[in-house]
Amino acid sequence: MRFILGVSLIALSLSGCAAVARSALAAGNRPDISQMLANADENGDGKISRGEFTDARARLFARIDRNGDGFLSKDDVPQGLFGRRRGGERLQQAITMLDKDGDGRISRDEFVNGPGLLFDRADANHDGVVDARELATLRAVIAARKSQ
Repeated sequence: MRFILGVSLIALSLSGCAAVARSALAAGNRPDISQMLANADENGDGKISRGEFTDARARLFARIDRNGDGFLSKDDVPQGLFGRRRGGERLQQAITMLDKDGDGRISRDEFVNGPGLLFDRADANHDGVVDARELATLRAVIAARKSQ
């Protein structure tokens, strides 16, 4: 289950706040991705810079590179999980999105410096910072989608 979440985060290129994700999984819920983005605010100034977002992705990579080889691949999937449909699909989505050199695995550089879709979506004014207002807007969009 933890790896499926990790792969979901890879596919979305999220900020990497695993504590929020683990507590959501323990409660049987999907993780609050807006909270994960908010938790990337390392200096506590209420704003998430692209640098903070990138740093959070680097920390996430270190946590989900289970075998420590510097790549994310099927080798990082807990035994038996890859055969599960959703786990395999999400891993393949992540590899397709982030594997720029086509070697079938995601390097640390590809992961950390790959597309930051969540950050880009949240940064509505494209100034390289997600502020409190932009984060609130993201949360409203997510809440509206959940209620549909």
